[in-house]
Amino acid sequence: MALVYLDAADITLEVYYWDHKLVDNVVTKDKKTVLACITMFKDWENEDAQLSDALELRNNLIEAYRNHPDGEVVVKLTVKEECVNI
Repeated sequence: MALVYLDAADITLEVYYWDHKLVDNVVTKDKKTVLACITMFKDWENEDAQLSDALELRNNLIEAYRNHPDGEVVVKLTVKEECVNI
């Protein structure tokens, strides 16, 4: 298993689902299972194309995991916008 530092990436595309358990007749989230994780650093020279590619990849992952046997799968795209001295 690879170790991925999500805090260091500028763009993160993650596919996961939650296992649930029953505690005192209440369903709670138990364990997060990551199916796919893609991280990128921002391409400052070609930012628009990179974001377009990330959105296309997100849509493709939604289509790929649409009928996953483990139930509800989350496809989460996170884009960090951090600027210094603006």
